[in-house]
Amino acid sequence: MSKQELFEKIFKEHLKVETYSKSIDSLFTPRSKSKIDYAPYYQRNYVWDHHKATYFIESILMGTEIPPLIFFNNNDGVEVIDGRQRFETILRFMENGFTLTGRGLNILNQLKGYSYNTLATKNNDVLESFLDTKIRIIEFRLVNEPPLDVFLQDQVKKEIFARYNSGITPLKKDEIDNAKYDDDDLSNFFKKVYKTDGVKSNLVFKLFFKQPVNGIIEVPIEKIMSFTRRSLVLHMYPINFFVRGTGRTNTLSKLYDFFSDENDENHNAISKEYFTKIEFLNKVQEYSESNHLQVNRLALECFLWGLTILENENILFELNNSLVTKICNHIHENISYYSLIDYNFAPETMARYLETANFFESNFDISFSPYITADDKTKSRLKELTKSDTDLIRLNELESLRLSKPEPANNSIDDIVRTMKRRRYLIRPSYQRKEVINVNKAASIIESILLGIKLPPIFIYKRTDGINEVIDGQQRLLTLLGFIGEDYVNENHESVKSKNFRFKLRSLRILKELNGKSFNELSDEDRDKIYDFQIYVVEIDALQNPDFDPVDLFIRLNDKPYPIRENSFEMWNSWADVEVINQIKELKTSIDSWFYIKKLRRASDRDRMENEELLTSLVYINFYSERSIIPKTIDIYQKTERLNSRINTKSKISTLLLDISDNETEKAKFVESLKSVKSTIKVIKHILIDRDVTKENLSDFLQSELDYVISGGKPDKGFRRRIQDIYFLWILIRNVNFEMARFHRIQMKKEITEIFSFVKNISSRYQDNNKGIMEFQRRAAEFNNKYLTDKRRIRLNEEEVQNLIREQQNSSSISGAPIFLGDDIEVDHIKPISIGGKDDLKNLGIAHKSENRKKGSSF
Repeated sequence: MSKQELFEKIFKEHLKVETYSKSIDSLFTPRSKSKIDYAPYYQRNYVWDHHKATYFIESILMGTEIPPLIFFNNNDGVEVIDGRQRFETILRFMENGFTLTGRGLNILNQLKGYSYNTLATKNNDVLESFLDTKIRIIEFRLVNEPPLDVFLQDQVKKEIFARYNSGITPLKKDEIDNAKYDDDDLSNFFKKVYKTDGVKSNLVFKLFFKQPVNGIIEVPIEKIMSFTRRSLVLHMYPINFFVRGTGRTNTLSKLYDFFSDENDENHNAISKEYFTKIEFLNKVQEYSESNHLQVNRLALECFLWGLTILENENILFELNNSLVTKICNHIHENISYYSLIDYNFAPETMARYLETANFFESNFDISFSPYITADDKTKSRLKELTKSDTDLIRLNELESLRLSKPEPANNSIDDIVRTMKRRRYLIRPSYQRKEVINVNKAASIIESILLGIKLPPIFIYKRTDGINEVIDGQQRLLTLLGFIGEDYVNENHESVKSKNFRFKLRSLRILKELNGKSFNELSDEDRDKIYDFQIYVVEIDALQNPDFDPVDLFIRLNDKPYPIRENSFEMWNSWADVEVINQIKELKTSIDSWFYIKKLRRASDRDRMENEELLTSLVYINFYSERSIIPKTIDIYQKTERLNSRINTKSKISTLLLDISDNETEKAKFVESLKSVKSTIKVIKHILIDRDVTKENLSDFLQSELDYVISGGKPDKGFRRRIQDIYFLWILIRNVNFEMARFHRIQMKKEITEIFSFVKNISSRYQDNNKGIMEFQRRAAEFNNKYLTDKRRIRLNEEEVQNLIREQQNSSSISGAPIFLGDDIEVDHIKPISIGGKDDLKNLGIAHKSENRKKGSSF
């Protein structure tokens, strides 16, 4: 039986799943903790900051339902397969590892600054409720003496981990906003306009959003609603505060709440003013396009801000053709300020708003200074607006607000489908997002069901009218309905089909024989497995929880603070070949004192494995590298005054890591590429050292010198490394051998620094038509050719050897000692090719073999 067959057999016959609940007090006893490994190697690092950790602790204190922990019990101990961030957050809080922050507390603001000990001292009843909170656990255990070795056990654990993490599609900001403002009258007024007036919704999307390459079927209402809310209040938020980013989302939210409350009965007027400006900016775009003038969405957004300020200041102006012409010409002549590259960085954001302010100040009798830089009055207003309300909930009322909910019930898929047919389920309440799961993830869910792997619970809000409102689990339910081929009732009480209606299974990792099959093409046994599969349903009854807010629970369950990106080292770490992953980690550890993208300076810094991801990307580049100037794995593109670079398709790294897990030949090639990366980093180290430096100062020296080189010789105070800097360095260095670097290090360092200076500060001569890219390619080619090791091609026959001995007057090219044909001799390069010598007759000499072997590559 092959390893793959054994792997499938384990999942089908030897994997037992049980569920139970434990109180926090019981789960975190010293005895229990000693048996639980919450950070197995395939887990990512702990990445939650104190604000996210506080938000989670608040959820527990409020009695909000939290996702279960997923355990793997190997009979010797327990590993946390899914839920490390939650488990470790509780542990850190109980060990006084952090205090609750104001930004993390949405409701219990009066607990700001509290630690676990503070809570025990000042509010012990609240602490008791915390300790009594039940945590749901889904535990996987191997039974019936499975044919299992260490390798297969490792695969089983990682497979379960990947299934619980790769299927997660966290809420996007606009989806969170859609839920948050579900009951806001002004938002609902605009939402109704966008849903009923396709012209307006299409106009906003066309003007202010990046357009999809292949067109779009449906305008994303949530996205344009988030944009609308922000643009209605942005003029109330001074740009110098806005660009800082800290607390930006919360401040904009508070400003919108204030604006919405102040204009409770003014919706028609606000809407009319807003869409008048939108229609005017559409004329700006149309005029620019018809007259071949440059314009983009960032420029239009800035001018929407400027026009709103004119209205706010009661400045009289006409949205006429003259103003259209002036705006179009200004944008065209200053388009560099509205560049779409790095547009979300603070300097670029400030620059484009300042340039927009210059236009309005030049054309209207107004100063934009208060809207750019906050004065004392504005600072005071913002502080008052955003301060916490410490009286939201009295702690002695907290117990009455905690959810009253029974243990989850086991419902078969067949039962759930029948209940839905009776129109008792509302899968998509108004605050829910649209169906987002793709066919690959949907197929993975069906495969998990067929293997008997328990799915996360579904959370239901049983309303007083008897309708079961799905708070969490929509994507899983739609997957099941779509595969089986059943309709469902949407929020408008219409019978509709899932996006993936009657999809076929594909990209299955274990049950590969089912790829390409639909539900009706499965065997009767497999169809019954799906119908009979039990799903946990947590039902929250409105009659028992009159103050329950389903939107709050929806956000808390779906707002993943730092989700694992699909094509990232955090995800690769969970399923890729363990030997390869460990070698990457070992290399990272050996060089992370100076060769890094992100330097962790505090214990609280989030380590999202960016440095390991960088090294994996470099191995990928080397794996597919050819002797071209720029590898096909790297894309270079030009912003007006500088160049950027990136991996062209990150998903190809995932594909490569998947391939090497089943192919020893490819794995060996990958390991060789990893060794090559290590050698290149050694080359970079030697190029950086151009003066005496003591061992204890070496790491700091290498850090500062690498910053010096990749900043183009100008590492200002705000300089920080970016992954693209390393890609450019790799383009230049990856084919340079160690001896070449050691011999020419001084000149190479100077030339590399000059090339980086060009990359980051392209003169006007090279700013148009991608001339900067072409000039970089020329310089890179020149550098590569200068320091590229020549290949050994020349082979002398006996007659040519004799002629060369005569030319040397029968003297060794190294020592001058007598030498004759018949001696133990070698033909070699006078100047070694490893340090730049050429492979031609002028650079060949004959010496005694013994002395030639001793000389090495010194010169």
